[in-house]
Amino acid sequence: MLGLLTQIGPVNGNGLSQRAEVLIGDYWTLTRSQVYRELQALEHRGYLHAGPLGPRSSRQFTVTDAGHRAFRQWLDAGPAAEVIRFPMLLTIRFARDLEPARLRQLLEEFRALHHAKLEYYTQLEADMVAAANDPFEVATVHFGRLFESAVATWLADLPSFVPAVLVDRDTSTS
Repeated sequence: MLGLLTQIGPVNGNGLSQRAEVLIGDYWTLTRSQVYRELQALEHRGYLHAGPLGPRSSRQFTVTDAGHRAFRQWLDAGPAAEVIRFPMLLTIRFARDLEPARLRQLLEEFRALHHAKLEYYTQLEADMVAAANDPFEVATVHFGRLFESAVATWLADLPSFVPAVLVDRDTSTS
């Protein structure tokens, strides 16, 4: 959140939630309650300054010098180990107990969603390169495109691992 606030400037909790969804929502989720809870914690630590109350008791938050130092220290420390949280993988892991027709339906919905995301990232990346956007921002979009491409490959390969995905249980037992 300090990074977002550093880049987008003074913003209230609602605005920060909305911008986080657009800027990092495809690879890092922040719930609205997390945003408000973390804003209070960061303010308490002296990393943020909260402006005066505005409409509906909202306040604009800005990063303090201490907050900038804490952000740079966090960034310099490097990322934590990745943890894959991919709900479809969990569904596939336990799909033995799912009706094949339902599994096929879930996979088709998943395929359509990720195909649309792949098209979106492909176009966005091309637009960003053409517009000479911030190379770090382009690099994250490039990752998104490659990720969606990997998902498409995995989906195409899935029947070779789990042939039952393609046949109903009723027909497979005859």
